[in-house]
Amino acid sequence: MAGTLSTRPAAGERLFAFAGATLLALFFGAAGCGRAPLPASPDPADVVPGLIDVEWRGSAPEHRALAAKLGAIVDDELIDESPWESDERIELRVDPRQEEHDLAALRESASVIFAEPVTRVQALWLPDDPDFSKQWHLKAAGASAAWDSARGEGVTVAVIDTGIYPVDDLDASRIVAGFNFIAHSADARDDHGHGTHVAGTIAQSTGNGKGVAGMAPLARLMPVKVLSAFGGGTSAGIADGIRFAVDHGARVLNLSLGGGGRSIDMERAVAYAKRKGAVVICAAGNSGSRGVSFPAAYPGAFAVSAVGPTAKPAPYTSFGPEVAIAAPGGDKSQGEEGGVLQETLAEGSASQSAYRWFQGTSMATPHVAGAAALLESLGVSDPDAVERLITGNARAPEVSDPEKYGKGLLDAAAAVRDATVWWGAFRFALALLGAVVALKHARRLRQLSSADAPGPAFWGGLALGAGALTMLAPLGLARIQVFSFLALPPAGMAAHWLGLPGTSTLATAAAYAGWSPLLPLLFALPARLAKKPMSQPFGAFAAGLAFGWAGLLLQAALWRSVLLPWLPSLLTPAFLVGGAVIAWSAGRGLLSREALR
Repeated sequence: MAGTLSTRPAAGERLFAFAGATLLALFFGAAGCGRAPLPASPDPADVVPGLIDVEWRGSAPEHRALAAKLGAIVDDELIDESPWESDERIELRVDPRQEEHDLAALRESASVIFAEPVTRVQALWLPDDPDFSKQWHLKAAGASAAWDSARGEGVTVAVIDTGIYPVDDLDASRIVAGFNFIAHSADARDDHGHGTHVAGTIAQSTGNGKGVAGMAPLARLMPVKVLSAFGGGTSAGIADGIRFAVDHGARVLNLSLGGGGRSIDMERAVAYAKRKGAVVICAAGNSGSRGVSFPAAYPGAFAVSAVGPTAKPAPYTSFGPEVAIAAPGGDKSQGEEGGVLQETLAEGSASQSAYRWFQGTSMATPHVAGAAALLESLGVSDPDAVERLITGNARAPEVSDPEKYGKGLLDAAAAVRDATVWWGAFRFALALLGAVVALKHARRLRQLSSADAPGPAFWGGLALGAGALTMLAPLGLARIQVFSFLALPPAGMAAHWLGLPGTSTLATAAAYAGWSPLLPLLFALPARLAKKPMSQPFGAFAAGLAFGWAGLLLQAALWRSVLLPWLPSLLTPAFLVGGAVIAWSAGRGLLSREALR
């Protein structure tokens, strides 16, 4: 019927949607569906020696005869590939010394679909670091489940401490330039051991088959040495270290240090860091009594108390109303392995390393810093939002005691799940609501008939624009590093490569562009040139993208999750809401039949 949209997707729109679905499938590593796949080349370390998996076209006695000639049949089953054909799959045990020869013989058969070694797999990614099993503290903090969504890539954590020594189990390429405020030089290597241990909890190399693991294994580490070889420093030096770290791109600051004296200089430095967009995470202190130490007690600092393996407050931990959260710090009164295990300098050595058990609120703090790095790598750039995610998802302790636990026990996995699954669901719901309102309005004005329904290209564009892919993050996006950016909402994806807003001019410009309606407008303007944009797959996709982007910006405004440098924090939600209105209007304009003139 002239002047109305078809109730079925046009062929071009179906093709467009199919192409989009194919692209997403490629993103997730889906191979083609040909019947003669290329031979697999697994990592030799993952191969089970002497086991071969082979599938034949159809089922015939000669298949089993050949298999029996090569070795012993472990399993034999028929696989229904279609209503009229069943293929035969056999698992075969052969002599490991003849495995390559037997594989070659099987692959020469024209009736073999594939023949490959059997490999080991596991349900979720867990590191192969041999002593990870001893790190009860990482499991208690929820690190294992969080790693499937994020690993801290692109985030710099400043370790404001005794420095960092480049031990074997720390990737040297992830240690960025820092500064030594004791010797006033660029050499910020650790000569004590405390800072290296703290750095390991934050970002020890993980999954490298060596030593132990860290909370945010792909985060960068900035050594800022403010404490001497004897573990002491000054308030002025610490204040200088805080300012240096923030001015050089760190957006998570770990201060596993403290004292009882208040310093205006240090207090102003903490406030400066917060204004610049950093999360300032500090140890509550080891007095074993009421009274949180400084800088943890300053406004703007995020104070961390310590618990032991049983999740009860460690006997040494300081406590008070300033405590924000409790995290594993160790309790060696329950045995040496009740401490926190990381690689650091060997006792009494300035160059030899060892894996050592430490305890203290100094050890609890880097668990929280690592969790903050995970969240920031998911595009949560506002420090207050990071803190809300951490405290809002804390686990309730057995006994409620806010002065010792703050909001509860650190649960990094729950915080990451909130920032991906639930935030993604809210964005999609807001986008869907905006689209429904626009469609009803267009039908009321007879720009769409009541029978018209948007096609798959429209809904695909809406889901993509709203960042619905983040809801899949816990399924393991971070396990495929090249695709880990898909765990971020599309408006924040640039931060994955350029860094968080405020860390460079380019990163800031990208943040302003991403968290604006620029991208949907770039799609909507050419789509609007068509007389009936919604009848074209590109126009339908552009409309859906605009509504999705509107939902994304609105959710960011409501949750106050985005930091935009140079813009006062009170105006950032207004900027985002204004962008959401423009994006929604762009989508609404594409529902009209009339082209631009």
